[in-house]
Amino acid sequence: MSKLDFNTVLAISIHDMKNSLNLLLGSLDDLLQREEQRPSMDSDRLALLRYEARRVNDTLIQLLALYRSVKGLYHPYFTPVSIHDLLEEYWLNNKILMDHRNVECHLTCDEDLVWVLDRYLVNSLLENVVNNTVRYTRSRIHMSARSDGDWLLVQVADDGPGFPRSMLGRQAIREGVQLDPQRGRTGLGLYFCALVADMHGGNGDRGFVELSNGCELGGGCFTLHLPKLPLN
Repeated sequence: MSKLDFNTVLAISIHDMKNSLNLLLGSLDDLLQREEQRPSMDSDRLALLRYEARRVNDTLIQLLALYRSVKGLYHPYFTPVSIHDLLEEYWLNNKILMDHRNVECHLTCDEDLVWVLDRYLVNSLLENVVNNTVRYTRSRIHMSARSDGDWLLVQVADDGPGFPRSMLGRQAIREGVQLDPQRGRTGLGLYFCALVADMHGGNGDRGFVELSNGCELGGGCFTLHLPKLPLN
C-alpha cells in the first residue's frame, strides 16, 4: 500500500468543504432575501449563520491558497481589471448581510481605473477584510481605490474601535503568522492578505498591506498597496 500523503488529502478535503459551503451560502442568501419581504424572528439568526458560514469559507480559501503557495502549485493569473467593477460586485454580493447588520457601505473609485492583478486573489482578500470589518464596525464602511503613481491603493475604512496598537503599520509576508492561542487568534487572515499582496510584484517592488487608525470614518483602516505590473 502506498504511503498516504496527508497534505494532499487535506487540500482535497478543504476544496470539497469550500464547495459545500458555497452551496450553503447561496441557500442562506435566498432565505435572507425572503426574510426581507416577510420579516420574522429568524432573520437575525439567519444573518448570523451566514456570517459564520462565510468566516469558515474564508478560512478554507486561505488554507488552500497557503497550501498551493507553499507547494508551488498556485501561479497568479494577472489580467487588466476594472477596480470599480471589482469593488461594486463585491459590495452587491454582500449587501444582504450588511443590510441585516444595519451597516452602510459607501464606494469611492474612478470608474475608469483599471489595474493588472489576480482578480480571484484580490476578491478573496476583500472577503476576509470586509467580513471582519462588518463584525467590528459600528454602522459605516467606506471602500475606496485610487492610483498613486505606479501603485494602486485599495482601502477599507470603518467607524469601529480601530486596530490594536500592536497591529498597526506595514504588514509584510516575511513577518509570518503571529499566534495568540489564548485569544483564539492565528493571524491567518492577515498573513493571507500579506501573501496576496506579495504575489503581486514587478520591477523589484512587492505589494504589501498596511493597518492604521483614524481615517475619514475615525476607526480602523486597511490599505492594500499593489505595484503596477506589466501585462505579458
